[in-house]
Amino acid sequence: MSVFRDPDLRSVPITLSPAHLKALDRRRRLVLQEDANMPFEAFRLPFDRWLDFRFRHCDHSKSQIDGIWWDIGLAEDTYAVYESRLLPRLRLDGFDDWCEQGVDWPAELVRACHARGLEAFWNNRVCPVDFPQPFRSGRRLPHDHPDRLNPIKQAHPDWVNPCWWPQGLWNLAVHDVRERKTAILRELLERYAFDGIQLDFARHTPCLPPGREWELRDHATAFVRMVRLMMLEVERVTGHPRLLAVRIGETVPGNHLDGFEVERWTEEDLVDILTLGGRTTTLDVAAFSELVRDHPARLCACFDGHHATDGYYFPGADYFRAVFRNFRLQGVDTISLFNWACAPPDAYDEFGLPGVMKCAGHTEMTRAAGTLDTLCGDRLYAVERRGGYPWAGNYLYRNDDRPLPAPIPENGRRLELPCFVYDDLATAAAVREIVLQLIVRGADDRAALTLLLDKTPLCELRRDPTWTDSQIYGDKPQPTAGSWSAYARTDPDQDLLRVEFRAPRAAFRPGENTVSVSLSDRGATGGLVPVVEKLEIRVRY
Repeated sequence: MSVFRDPDLRSVPITLSPAHLKALDRRRRLVLQEDANMPFEAFRLPFDRWLDFRFRHCDHSKSQIDGIWWDIGLAEDTYAVYESRLLPRLRLDGFDDWCEQGVDWPAELVRACHARGLEAFWNNRVCPVDFPQPFRSGRRLPHDHPDRLNPIKQAHPDWVNPCWWPQGLWNLAVHDVRERKTAILRELLERYAFDGIQLDFARHTPCLPPGREWELRDHATAFVRMVRLMMLEVERVTGHPRLLAVRIGETVPGNHLDGFEVERWTEEDLVDILTLGGRTTTLDVAAFSELVRDHPARLCACFDGHHATDGYYFPGADYFRAVFRNFRLQGVDTISLFNWACAPPDAYDEFGLPGVMKCAGHTEMTRAAGTLDTLCGDRLYAVERRGGYPWAGNYLYRNDDRPLPAPIPENGRRLELPCFVYDDLATAAAVREIVLQLIVRGADDRAALTLLLDKTPLCELRRDPTWTDSQIYGDKPQPTAGSWSAYARTDPDQDLLRVEFRAPRAAFRPGENTVSVSLSDRGATGGLVPVVEKLEIRVRY
């Protein structure tokens, strides 16, 4: 699998053709990153009906989706979903039947996208976890089950990083790993007319030896450079521009923790699109905008609908409006709807599929999140919570540095929480009401809570000492993101207090606002330490 050797790559200049730059300028309001194994039962449909199902949102007359980034590789470094010279074919319930019928899955997806005028990317999971072979839907195996054994990792144990995943994850510090992965992607692009590839570093980390990520960052950069030069070579041969996106963390310092020197990637024009975040509503868009200021790269904000930010699994459309307006007002070029429902809720019933991704808010956003003008209506801004993600080893996707839950200090001292609202509410005459909602655990109806929005005292409206929230687990183990069935529970003994405050429009400024929470009488809590579980700002129009 011979490609460029790393030392040779450093002196190869990156030259982007006019056709490449024109492709980068395509309209890209929304991209749908299809995790196309959701639900696995859909593979049992006849292929034409499966295509109908997968394109339901895209085919709606009001759809704002301009491209699909197909996440269909699954165990793509070990098995292929196409006839490969390099890899054996993936064995999967239903998919096996399609192959026997002569269906070339990636070719059909590219064809279907281009027939609709949609951009088609391949999403490459840089460090995928290992799927059982053959895979049977409904058969859940522990991560260390023998049927999950990866033959490549068994033959080359020095190619992996020992970590939280029982078999380890690919180690980009190993040249043979970088070379092998690049050769697999070359074969894919030479076989299919994908418009680009996204290197998805969020699936999963670590991809460099734990504890040495920043020390060994040159190896991650070498991999990005190898892929970039390979893609430009294929572009020259085929005459078809091939764009390169990378899915990374939401802050520059956070990326450093995983060994991603994103400043260098943009400075050397190694990437076309930086896809930021996934499980977070808080992106440092300003820092990335500065990185790409003198370069053609674009910024894409990613939002995961399945591995949701903690406490907000399948929220209402008002929550999505707030998140996506914040992204757009900060200046991102594109929004990626990741792990998103591909069809309205009723389609899951029509096709006889389980309801794991039935979310009306997902459907609405495919028709609204593409522009600020269509993101209109009530909004719910929320302070982010920690926890809930088991599939990463360091910074990316974990939200470990988020502010909530947080205890209220003693002796009247203030808990200060950042609230990001990029809309100019102070001048928004159409706003009817702004209510700040505080949910506290361990405080009863007598708790004397004081809130300040920056320096403005807020007036209490009402309180409910019997409040319940199926996505707050308190001191119980929190379910992992994506455990959709866990959130159907109702616990009447949660000990939650909801207090609402009126917030004046004039107190807000576009960007970061600070809400201070204090408790004047700890005695009203029975000696318990009250904990702020959620802080939300409801804006009604």
